[in-house]
Amino acid sequence: MNPNLTKRGFIRILSYFTTLCVFLGVGALINYQAAQRYRQSSEYGYQRALSDLSDSVSNLEVALEKGVYANTAPQQQGIAAKLLKESSDAKIYLAELPLSYEELSNVNKFVSQVGDFSLYLSGKISKGQEITDQEMDSFITLGEYAKELNGSLKDLETTLMEGDIPIGEAQRAYQNLSRETQDQAVPAINSGFREMNEGFTDYPTLIYDGPFSDHITQQKPVFLEEAQAVSEETALTTAALFLNEKPQSLARGSGTEGNLPCYRFTAGDKSITISKQGGYVNAMLNSRMIGSAKLDFEGAAEKARGFLEQAGYPSMKESYYVVNNNICTINYAYVQDGAVCYSDLVKVGVALDSGEIVSFSATGYLMNHHIRSVDYSPISSQEARASVSPRLTVEAESLCYVPSSGLNETLCYEFTCSAENGDRVLVYINAQTALEEQILILLQSNNGTLVM
Repeated sequence: MNPNLTKRGFIRILSYFTTLCVFLGVGALINYQAAQRYRQSSEYGYQRALSDLSDSVSNLEVALEKGVYANTAPQQQGIAAKLLKESSDAKIYLAELPLSYEELSNVNKFVSQVGDFSLYLSGKISKGQEITDQEMDSFITLGEYAKELNGSLKDLETTLMEGDIPIGEAQRAYQNLSRETQDQAVPAINSGFREMNEGFTDYPTLIYDGPFSDHITQQKPVFLEEAQAVSEETALTTAALFLNEKPQSLARGSGTEGNLPCYRFTAGDKSITISKQGGYVNAMLNSRMIGSAKLDFEGAAEKARGFLEQAGYPSMKESYYVVNNNICTINYAYVQDGAVCYSDLVKVGVALDSGEIVSFSATGYLMNHHIRSVDYSPISSQEARASVSPRLTVEAESLCYVPSSGLNETLCYEFTCSAENGDRVLVYINAQTALEEQILILLQSNNGTLVM
């Protein structure tokens, strides 16, 4: 110790030194934590961009496949617009990934080709020109590449979400995506398609409520427009009867408001809502444990049909269904004069262990049910069939009402078709104009119907 340095001075210096070390340590820790937060934020941004890109490519794949079966100018124009939108979105998401353009040049190239193709088609259609067989083949080719790309993106997204790649390693994974398929072919639009070097699996979406379910809750309940308000006591009596319970065993819950106000009651595992207008059962759920399945779909459908007849829902047709946790939920649509009214939707859940009805929803029916009429003479089914793509073979036909823009409905012919590649396709032809209103691609799985 310096003889001129007092003990107090030494302690003071030591204190300053310790404070400095602590300060530097805290600063380093703060900087480290800030860096970690930045890396985590960046990683989250990359994963979000990848997820959005995957969604856009999936939408491109579906639109390209539908384009193969579109046979009238308005539908083809709509598909071209969809392709342009999704390709533009995909470019935005690609730009958010932590790579240079060159590192994902093949993916960028493919997305750009789809956008160029859509503009080319749109211009041709607007001039009244027909799409050629060669251009239809381009739909198929582009769709196949989109399908492959979608699969690669889904796999990479899953790997990142499962944490198999540590934070900060995302860039290496993205680089691998474009390196792995470096020598494959890329289509290009001009007079023909050039070779492309990216390869890409479809992940069809399971539609629980059928393809027209978005229309259901976007308006006031048409069926209840002239219905009188009911008291909570009256609603309780209706609920008890529906649940096969004594009224005194039901507990009153908090109701719902919105477009379809309801009273709510519970009894053990069961809950039920009754519309405040008209006193109709809106929904019911029995959340009991479901045992091993003993019924198949046909057995469940028989139970559901019997239930609907007893509940006062005649003229209902089965459409889509899904099986989840040994509950088969079947969608039924009202049929008027042979035409299926897809907006008038009722869902019935059947427990496959016993056939008991464990869920019920009549929201679509209460919101939309009414008597339909048209002020024109519909075209014949033969005239409508002429608008179906020659690439499809019609197997069945029926009339139906499908939702259109502005919360309206359109009378259509529904054609169930098969394609050369085995696709099951539904084509909806406007019964007044003979133009395509909608195209759906169906896939059957063990758990229900897949709709694209």
